[in-house]
Amino acid sequence: MNRYVFYNFMLVSFINLMLYVPHILIQYRYTGAVSSIVIGILIGTILVYLYTSAMARFPGKGLPEILKLYSPKWLVSIMMFFLAIMWWFATTVVVVAYAVLINRFFNPDANTIVILIMLVLACGYAATRSTLSVMFVVEIGLIINAPIILFVLFKAVRSTQLSWDAIRIVANYVTAMPTLSCIAAASFIFTGYINLSLFNRLLPPNFRFKFRFVYPLFGAMILLITFFVPIGFHGTEGVAQYIYVWSLTADSLLMQYGFIERVLFLFLLVYLNLTLVYTMSGWHQAMEFVKSCIPSYKPEIDSPKTPLSNYVIVGIFALLSVLYLVMTNEKINMMITSYWLIVRLFVEIFIVIWVFVLSRKGAKAA
Repeated sequence: MNRYVFYNFMLVSFINLMLYVPHILIQYRYTGAVSSIVIGILIGTILVYLYTSAMARFPGKGLPEILKLYSPKWLVSIMMFFLAIMWWFATTVVVVAYAVLINRFFNPDANTIVILIMLVLACGYAATRSTLSVMFVVEIGLIINAPIILFVLFKAVRSTQLSWDAIRIVANYVTAMPTLSCIAAASFIFTGYINLSLFNRLLPPNFRFKFRFVYPLFGAMILLITFFVPIGFHGTEGVAQYIYVWSLTADSLLMQYGFIERVLFLFLLVYLNLTLVYTMSGWHQAMEFVKSCIPSYKPEIDSPKTPLSNYVIVGIFALLSVLYLVMTNEKINMMITSYWLIVRLFVEIFIVIWVFVLSRKGAKAA
């Protein structure tokens, strides 16, 4: 069961390449990004250890059930509705960005709204399945796509086009003071642990988290590659010209393996799969948080029949995602995402401390 925890962590670590995290960090490469990465790794490691330790004391229970044991139901309902909005937005930003990417790199003549509707229909239907089914889809998606992503990252690091001098120049700015937006962006790569808020329901009694040292090591490795490799390819100044910097970085790689030459197409196809999986998982969690606000709701991890409420809630998510694309553009989306990352950091710290305190209280009561 430990692998299911790591799958969620790995999924978010990979998806940050498609989010605006690399672009945000690169914009501050001379003014605090490097030191912010160090602090982000430290904060992420602490949060991972605290949250896994706390959730291990509540096997089989999600965050809504844990909070309802010690807090008023009206307060928990407000908190769950707020978290549902946070989870919905986290995935909507990614799927909207990917719809724009498809329009830009695959088919410029296609309508971005039509592309997004096709994506959200697929994600929405999958999100209405049971929690256990969603976890199985996450597992299959990562088993298929993670090796390809790791291979692309390995090829990028080993590429002869990578300028280590450019990387060294930016790394020397480690003494620049960190900024809050960079710390929030850097710590996002560790945020997969927070999915335990729902998927902890799948963990059996007497479950123990193992190999937790892997999380900070893996997260730090992906974060450093995410930030430094584009700088090595595009230079210390040229790298700031791109919004979707990793798409252009993948396009800088060549492979001589049969029909695969331009890595960009392989990269985008793989991330299409991950975007669908990530959005499905996020919407499912948001849906369960909304349903937990209903007093009579009893959570089921593998319900035999899909409730009608699942389709209604996820349908609203899909509609709001399309409206978000219509009402925003890339500049506004970037600004909103930057603020959302900061809010997310403080919300996660609050949740982790809250649940950790409750776990200590429960241990003393026992």
